[in-house]
Amino acid sequence: MVKIVDAWEIAGVGRVVVEVSDRARYARITLKRDGTVKLTVPRMIPLEQARQFFQSKLGWIKRHRQDFLLLDRLPTTNRAEARRVLGGRIRELAQAHGYQYNRVFVKSQRTLWGSCSSKNNINLNVNLLRLPEELRDYVIVHELVHTRHKNHSKEFWRELDEIVGNGKKLQRKLRAFKLSA
Repeated sequence: MVKIVDAWEIAGVGRVVVEVSDRARYARITLKRDGTVKLTVPRMIPLEQARQFFQSKLGWIKRHRQDFLLLDRLPTTNRAEARRVLGGRIRELAQAHGYQYNRVFVKSQRTLWGSCSSKNNINLNVNLLRLPEELRDYVIVHELVHTRHKNHSKEFWRELDEIVGNGKKLQRKLRAFKLSA
């Protein structure tokens, strides 16, 4: 069960909604499309400790909230344009790094930036065009690596890192850009 227990107004951040969750095992900060910042904490964490955690992450929140708001201000993406751009880029990256895939679908997904099926069909989110190029390429290469490794094993991350550098760092940057409201 999730329960809103407080709301704060923080200078430079805006409204912060504080939720307590029976399922949460650690504190989590989520940036929402409407500009709200949500702090979810486990039931056993006192509110003062939650506030201290939030304050310790203030720099990160301000940086990523700004990126997120910039993403949200961009015009909606044309699906035909996304197919053309993303289709071309996946072909370039696959050829450059020796990957084979079956088909590419560009969809308007609410929760995923991309996915790779067991048949090596790759789904890419139309909103990838709204991301910085570095993160767009990260998602595409991530899915191409899944054509060889169907999980997130050490081998998967090793192969991904050989192409993109620090994959986990890019994954953290990508989390600042939320798809669902």
